Amino acid sequence: MNDVTVRPAAGRTTKPAPAASFTGTVLQDSLATPEAPSRTSATLVTFTPGARTNWHTHKTRQVLVATHGTGMVQVKGKPPQWLRAGDVAVVPPGIVHWHGAIAGQLFAHISFVETDGPDNTTWLEPVEEAEYRSVAVAPEG
Repeated sequence: MNDVTVRPAAGRTTKPAPAASFTGTVLQDSLATPEAPSRTSATLVTFTPGARTNWHTHKTRQVLVATHGTGMVQVKGKPPQWLRAGDVAVVPPGIVHWHGAIAGQLFAHISFVETDGPDNTTWLEPVEEAEYRSVAVAPEG
């Protein structure tokens, strides 16, 4: 490919995220899929209030760019980190984590992941509701 490819937003198809890997209503728009020699995919992920991923890991680094609202990312055993539009989270390979919307607010991010095959993500158990509720409130300021 020698030219820039522009994919108009109107041509994208929004799909529900797989219920087995997410809690709540989550929508996904594929922005870019890996085309050799690239291994990077980009997905716009929109979480309705309270929606989130299950705990999971990636074989390669994941970069999250917050685009709307307030959300969070949490590494297993650590306090959550807040994400607001424009913030970037870099998750190293193999780190057990989850991300999603806070209670009461829509949240969206673009997820960039390098893939090394079809099983780049290992999906684990859902984030328990009590655990989520204990951390998913809007931070001060």
